[in-house]
Amino acid sequence: MSEDNVRHLWSDAELDEALAALHPHGPASQAEWTELDRGRARMLRAADAIGEQDTLPGRPRRRRAGAWRWIAVAASVVLMTGSIVVAREINNAPNRVTDVAPAGTEVPQPSAPAPEPGAPFTHVVNKYSVLEWVEGRSAFLAPEQVDLWIPADRTQVWKRRWTRDGSAKFLTGRRSDQTRLTGPATLEQSARGGRFTADFPHPGGTTAGGPAGWFKPTPEFLAGLPADPAQLAGRMIMDRTQSQAGTGYPPLAEPRNYGGPPRPASQVRYPGITEMVLVALASGQASLPLRSALVKTMSMPGTGFVRPTSAARPGTAELASVDGQYRVRVTVDQTTMQLVDLQVVSETVATGAEPGTVLSSAQFSFGETTQAQE
Repeated sequence: MSEDNVRHLWSDAELDEALAALHPHGPASQAEWTELDRGRARMLRAADAIGEQDTLPGRPRRRRAGAWRWIAVAASVVLMTGSIVVAREINNAPNRVTDVAPAGTEVPQPSAPAPEPGAPFTHVVNKYSVLEWVEGRSAFLAPEQVDLWIPADRTQVWKRRWTRDGSAKFLTGRRSDQTRLTGPATLEQSARGGRFTADFPHPGGTTAGGPAGWFKPTPEFLAGLPADPAQLAGRMIMDRTQSQAGTGYPPLAEPRNYGGPPRPASQVRYPGITEMVLVALASGQASLPLRSALVKTMSMPGTGFVRPTSAARPGTAELASVDGQYRVRVTVDQTTMQLVDLQVVSETVATGAEPGTVLSSAQFSFGETTQAQE
């Protein structure tokens, strides 16, 4: 590759200038001058040898002028200064950088944004689906998501965001009815101490105002609940007689109707105290002791929970509640006592879908972040 060797890329004068730049004050002794000349000669002889090998008959020519130029520079530095040099070549494409950096040099990284006031935040993510009917003839599952950021000091500002991407999964009826569904949308809210009062899509309260309680849990309400499972179950059974269901939000989004008569069979009913337990867990606001007590109440007789037939996933416990038309499957992480997954499954064709069809679901995740609404 006579075209690409060091002699072609570097004339004698250019090479001498490069060597002079590496030693602006010149070698200190005759011995160093001798070593410089020897190194220069070895490098050029090696380049000539490579050039002769690459032009042998039958050997494909490789054109890497950019690479050889940097190899020559690196070789010069190694031979003339005795330094350890790392030569890094990145494609000579636009916006790409080729550099030569001393070994051990760290490339500066972008600094992380400063934590927001109130950090660290507990970030609760609820990815759920909504069963939506059009004219009572077509059904779709529409994905939505709610993010909640709870500050370390719970008296500070909380933030929450609801988003809908406009996609939907067709279940039954006419696919063309999907155009009737609501398109992409988003809504963000902030409230000091988590006292949200404005309207908000599921979950978080579909109506403004209203008293705090099992169906609209607030930090103060949850903090006042007993962490003893037996006492907690007794409290829920007593409060059930004064139930305010319908004034807050259920653990899973209720079906929606776009035109036509509503489908009564599509409304999910939660037996016993199952709805109260699930709303408290789904809020993401309960402390670990309270979550542990809530999960333990699920195994108590008369609560409405039953063991499902499916095997539990590793590290989780699975239960269910059944109202005759629907089965609500509940998956809980046994370490954190947080909800992992909820599913509403059809038990009968009266729901408008074949038995075993998942009609609504929610997946929960819980983490920590220094930035809210990232």
